[in-house]
Amino acid sequence: MRQFWLGLGLLAVFAAGCVAGASKLAVPKARAEGEAQRWAYFCFEATSEQDLNDKANAAGAQAWQMVSGTGQLGSSVWCFKRPR
Repeated sequence: MRQFWLGLGLLAVFAAGCVAGASKLAVPKARAEGEAQRWAYFCFEATSEQDLNDKANAAGAQAWQMVSGTGQLGSSVWCFKRPR
């Protein structure tokens, strides 16, 4: 008799899981609906380390994120992005 109730309980849990999975009670799947994220870009040239630090700190204070930097001492280009 104990096995019967155990089996019935497991069946009830399984059925409840199936109902919850098919209803809006389940966690919704992630979907890429609508428009993709759009970014604004901003690049500047730095001529010294201090120039780079000043400009990068100013950009960071305005929520810009650095995405690339290239060049050599004396002349380098740094690019930033942020959501539109």
